[in-house]
Amino acid sequence: MTTESEIAGVKTLRIQLQSAMAAAGTDDEFVVGTLPNNAVITAAKWVPFAAVTANGTNFGILSVRNRKADGSGTALPATRSYAATNSVAFTPEAMTLDGTAANLLVAAGDVLTVQRLHTASGVVIPAGVVEISYKVR
Repeated sequence: MTTESEIAGVKTLRIQLQSAMAAAGTDDEFVVGTLPNNAVITAAKWVPFAAVTANGTNFGILSVRNRKADGSGTALPATRSYAATNSVAFTPEAMTLDGTAANLLVAAGDVLTVQRLHTASGVVIPAGVVEISYKVR
């Protein structure tokens, strides 16, 4: 019998953020899932449920974070900053992958999360869907 981990190709983890940030200066984080195999993140996509107007001083950042199996991880394999570019509601956008290859590697048992953080007084990041694509390695 073939298991999912033995099937070649790109797999996707998906999380729907049910609500917008409580306020522009309020950070939050959500668990996406735990990977059963060693993997490499190949892409991440963000689909906001509302428009966002960027602000170069007071902005928000949406990130995929690798928390590691013990919760200690700091790597941010993918990010979307609202310092310069607006979003259109229900329009998928590619998140920026980290330029350091090691930060895209996920070990079996690592916990991936999505976090919404603010800089200065921030900007509200809306509800939406984050899709993380990866390949087993």
